[in-house]
Amino acid sequence: MGKKSNDENKIQGETSRFSERIKRAQRAFRREDWRAFKEIFEEDKNDLLKDFDLFKNTAINAAARSDSPKLLQDLLEMLSEQQRWRALTKKNCEGNTLLHEIALVCRVVKMANVVFEFEKKTAASPEVEEEEQEKGKLLVERKNTKGETPLFRAAKFGNLKMVIHMAKYVDDAQPQSDMEIHLLRRDGDTQTTILHASINDQSFDVTLWIMNWIMKRMDVRSMLSERNQSGLTCLQLLARMPNAFRSHYPMGSLANLIYNWLPDERYEIEDSDSFDLFRPPSDLETGKQECAKPPTSGLSRINHAVWKYLAKVFAGIDSLWKRKKQHQLAERVAKFLVQNDYSWQISHNHIKKTLVVLPSVIYNVAKRKKQVERREDKRQEKEDPDDDDDKDPNNKQEKKHHYDNHTPLLVAASNGIIEIVKLFLEEHPESVNHVSEDEQNILHMAVKHRQLEIFELLKENPAFGTLVTRISRENRTVLHQVARMDYYRAAHLAGAAFQLQAELKWYKRVEEVVPSHLHMHCDHMKLTAGDVLDIEHDNMLADAQSWIKQTAESCSTVSVLVSTVVFAAAYTIPGGSEGGTPVYLRSPVFIFFTVMDIVALAFSLASVVMFLSILTSPFELWDFHKSLPRKLNIGFAFLFCSLTTTMLAFSATILLTIRLQWKHWTSTLVYSAAFFPVTIFGLIEFPLYMMIPGLIFKVYKKIMKVIPIDRAVKHCSCTRAQRAKYP
Repeated sequence: MGKKSNDENKIQGETSRFSERIKRAQRAFRREDWRAFKEIFEEDKNDLLKDFDLFKNTAINAAARSDSPKLLQDLLEMLSEQQRWRALTKKNCEGNTLLHEIALVCRVVKMANVVFEFEKKTAASPEVEEEEQEKGKLLVERKNTKGETPLFRAAKFGNLKMVIHMAKYVDDAQPQSDMEIHLLRRDGDTQTTILHASINDQSFDVTLWIMNWIMKRMDVRSMLSERNQSGLTCLQLLARMPNAFRSHYPMGSLANLIYNWLPDERYEIEDSDSFDLFRPPSDLETGKQECAKPPTSGLSRINHAVWKYLAKVFAGIDSLWKRKKQHQLAERVAKFLVQNDYSWQISHNHIKKTLVVLPSVIYNVAKRKKQVERREDKRQEKEDPDDDDDKDPNNKQEKKHHYDNHTPLLVAASNGIIEIVKLFLEEHPESVNHVSEDEQNILHMAVKHRQLEIFELLKENPAFGTLVTRISRENRTVLHQVARMDYYRAAHLAGAAFQLQAELKWYKRVEEVVPSHLHMHCDHMKLTAGDVLDIEHDNMLADAQSWIKQTAESCSTVSVLVSTVVFAAAYTIPGGSEGGTPVYLRSPVFIFFTVMDIVALAFSLASVVMFLSILTSPFELWDFHKSLPRKLNIGFAFLFCSLTTTMLAFSATILLTIRLQWKHWTSTLVYSAAFFPVTIFGLIEFPLYMMIPGLIFKVYKKIMKVIPIDRAVKHCSCTRAQRAKYP
């Protein structure tokens, strides 16, 4: 029997699965030639119920992609009532009916109306036969193999118009029907809500509309607490999508300006039900209707019309406008979910008997690494004994993800979604003191994930003093968290040295706010935060040392070459000399050449000194905090200035020897050629020079702290005798 079945499968694979008529229809379908598509099936109407593709879709399912209600109606009218019902209820390999396909691909709601009209006519016919398990069910209530109704499927793929239309049909057909059919999808022992599906697709307009629709019929809060197959609530899922918010959408200066000028997407929606998207769902509970009215100002409408025209002309503005709408909708969803989230109230505050544990012995980095590895191995052996419970893979998975399922507040803080964090602190001020099961608070999450905006926001909170003293279950302080690299993501900086500098800045930033009695506190591995910093950043230190050495050696070589050239140019006077006196001594261009040559020599030698001072440095960890990066920046600045002045001296030499006419195209060409190497060098090293304004601004802030502005003004405006009174 096995041999026979294999032979049959082989013969079936060698023969064509589709007839020639179906193949012609498939070609017409690819060309979107719907007239020819219809004419082909008029030859034999029975082909309408045969497999049209490898997914067991019929030609009528394929016609749903035409967005032509007339074509779909004509094809269904070709069939008898029994065949028509088969076409409406036949499922493909994924269990999708015709209505499922329409919910996915169609933007024209009249396509669904055609199915609903034929359903009313055909379902009541006595000739129609149906499976017992599906008997009496409406097409809109039938599920595919994934447990999705057409309404759920439309929401899952962000088809807002179809969601609105099908929801109205559900209300009209069976006002008292069980809404759970459409709102929940069973995944074995778990379930996924329709809100999870729409948020996962980042279709926040669909999410808001469904919230409003549910709230008119039942309490939506019970659904907000449901978890999907990953164990996440709706807000936890949204908190894992930082790219859906404005704070994680980087833009240039011009794009940021246009983004702020763009109006809200209010005039695009004509349907009154759809307009509910642009007012918070909570307004439906309170009964407030003021926010539902669109603004009627003539200037605002003109402004919107102008931007709408510009969006049609410029694709970048259109994309930016869509992104702004997405951000606004995401914030509205987040606001409603935060208002109804109380997971932060479950806080795990355990009292520790030992507040501070001091280290017993200080080891070097290599020994500490080995000691940590040995202790970690022993700890794993103790935590994973050879008993029956731990042999169960489900129990191991549960232990592994024991602390991964943090509350939405902590998830948003770890992903740097400042919009959600601000909403929590505004709606639930006490949520700032929430502690997870592993005894980490919001500051722990922000610090170990390097979220600077969240850190600065918490510093302004009155509860910040309490947050910095929290010690986690693994006996780690906030300083331990910032010293670790478990969640480190490399910053967009010029090299390994500057990446290490950013890490050391983070450590210093946190060390300044942590109480001094916790600086020497040890974690469960008997390591202080300084020990963890040395161990975790040992590889990064090696990379930074190698990178800065190679960079300094290469740049010092270039600096020496430049100094050699400009030194030789000082003795090769353009135009020659007569009796030891330069011929062009009184020419302004010659004086300019002389000055530029001397400046180039001075800067090139200064850059050599800076790069040599880097090569002779000890390259210790904390040398990368300020000393080495500052020297490298200064050396680059000197090298850039020397190259620039060298090119200026070269241009002056050309003007003296060739005597180009001023304001002539040849002189312009010479100037462009002279500055071409400098321009290329500047563009390549631009990330390094972008740091210089930041350094200047920091120095300025420090000066202003030492000398207040009012004192500086008095110091400048008073006499010398009065000025001596001020320190």
